[in-house]
Amino acid sequence: MRMGATPETADGTPSEPAAVVLFDVTLLGAVRRSRHSSRYDRIDVSPEVREVVEHLHGRGVRLGVVTTGEDDAVANHLGASPVASLLDVDLVLAGIASPEALGGTAITTPAGAPTGTPPPSVLVATDRNDRSRAIQAGLRACPHPRLAWPVLNGMRLRYVRVTVPDAHADVQWRPVLLALPFVPIRVAGDGGRTVYAITTNAAAAQLDDLGFLVDRLGAEDGPLVTDVYLLRDDQQVRSGFLAAEGSSTGRFGDDADAGNVLASTAEGLYVAFPAGRSVESYHFDGAHHGHTESLLPDVSLLQPVAVPVRAGLAAGEEEPGLGDDAKRILAELTPEVIAADLPRYAGTATLDGAGAHTIRSRHILHPDNPMVVEGLAKDLESIGDGALEVRLHPFRHESRLLHNIEATLAGETDDLVLVTAHLDSTAAYSPGYKADRDDAPGADDDASGVVAVLNVARLLHRLAQLGRPRCTIRFVLFNAEEHGLVGSKAYASEQAARRSPIVAVFQLDMIGFNRQAPRSYEIHAGCARSPDVQERSLALAQRIGRMAQEVSPELEAPQVCPGAAPGERDLADGRSDHASFQSVGYAACALTEDFFAGPGLDAPKAEPNPNYHMTSDTFVDEAYTADIARAVAAAAWLMATM
Repeated sequence: MRMGATPETADGTPSEPAAVVLFDVTLLGAVRRSRHSSRYDRIDVSPEVREVVEHLHGRGVRLGVVTTGEDDAVANHLGASPVASLLDVDLVLAGIASPEALGGTAITTPAGAPTGTPPPSVLVATDRNDRSRAIQAGLRACPHPRLAWPVLNGMRLRYVRVTVPDAHADVQWRPVLLALPFVPIRVAGDGGRTVYAITTNAAAAQLDDLGFLVDRLGAEDGPLVTDVYLLRDDQQVRSGFLAAEGSSTGRFGDDADAGNVLASTAEGLYVAFPAGRSVESYHFDGAHHGHTESLLPDVSLLQPVAVPVRAGLAAGEEEPGLGDDAKRILAELTPEVIAADLPRYAGTATLDGAGAHTIRSRHILHPDNPMVVEGLAKDLESIGDGALEVRLHPFRHESRLLHNIEATLAGETDDLVLVTAHLDSTAAYSPGYKADRDDAPGADDDASGVVAVLNVARLLHRLAQLGRPRCTIRFVLFNAEEHGLVGSKAYASEQAARRSPIVAVFQLDMIGFNRQAPRSYEIHAGCARSPDVQERSLALAQRIGRMAQEVSPELEAPQVCPGAAPGERDLADGRSDHASFQSVGYAACALTEDFFAGPGLDAPKAEPNPNYHMTSDTFVDEAYTADIARAVAAAAWLMATM
């Protein structure tokens, strides 16, 4: 009998059919493909998923995979995995475009099984629209593998907010939560003692008895067909207490939408968006950079990776410098090379520089987004005639298969230094904007960061020819940042599940707008929920500042956030893709133009881009962008070679 097939009784007749659990393939672990094929060329099942699969198989559950590519490729690449023998080859399904795609006999009634009430079946999927289709087809659904067994057994899921009492902050409480069917979606507050999560009613009651402070949020079974977002209402924060300026009344004041709000906090509104509803239409007026954050289930939020880096220089110790050859190569990153790439991705030149398509928008809902992914992957592949290993990282969001792009420059060790930016754009503040058809050039946000990453990759490849770096360097371009850091969260969660040794993340997000002196810029390293992560991230920021003095002397000293004042906070904490890595324990910082006020009273007046998230975002100061990119290239190379 094949593993996972319907068991037989002693006389050879089929017994009662077994329950079924189907996993979205992008949840299995590290899934990759090249730009040249829809087939996956690598599927590495994470230790956490392997544990879940073995647990379910041991209880007689039939296990399958829902793929987003060609199903024979899934079977082939799972062949070497420890879980391959536990999966039922009849349960490799090609897509979930409709309820009918999930309602076949392979799920509900295996061949030869007795007729009657079908066994319970569960789809485990990140996308709420996919889970909704499964429920319409008569299946159950859940958003994370750890919750499959409780849901299979009829337990109800709900959102909760769990707070550790002040008096018990030093107790080892995280393992207690993880011993339950409990999956965090966000860790908040100073020291990270407030946890938003998905759990069962029974587990919530156990937490009551253990002395946690437990708030039940929203309706029972809300996590089956909703995803939670944190919507930061910056306009309300500016107006202050008892002032009526804010976005909640206009967006959630009527009965139809009011029930979607789970909580109102100092951070913003926690909102559960149902299937079929996009966060795209909830772009609050007056919101600052990074106003929307998607809250994805991730056990690593309570099991952060601890990858030590030097917290700083010892007394009297000097920062290692760059050699003359390195300085010469870094000097090749000029305004002209930025200007050569920027028009192709900001829509003022054809994508291939000849006669092909001109990009109008990089928004995930626009048909140009896949072309941008293809173009960027091709550009990265061309560096050094294929010196970088380029792969696409698939993830699902709002019924779409989207891709991040990673390009790896091999070092002597597996330690990783990441240089990153986000590839998508939006013009949501332009009147009447329709994301699926209107222009969103996003020259500053974030074509400036994208072309900087491309050129940093070219430089570091050149430097590696002088001597292989100790660390592996990876260049990653994230999709769906404008929908709440979705792509970077999917990527960082995967890396944390594999315990990848990422020693530094340098995120470039809006590094092109500067019209007035001084040539100031910001480096954001704040992470209030983890003082340790913040300290390690600040060390990265300080290293960039020191390298900028060598390679980009036209820049002002960076405004490093948070500053040195006691209790000072980073206004951009959680507001760019670097935060996805900080939340799971990695040191990371984000570089941006002078967008936010501060830090400190003597900081230059902020110069935010007035074209932020508008069709008029077409201006980039190429010299300014080149200066910031050069400083990051120097810092990344130093980190990789120390």
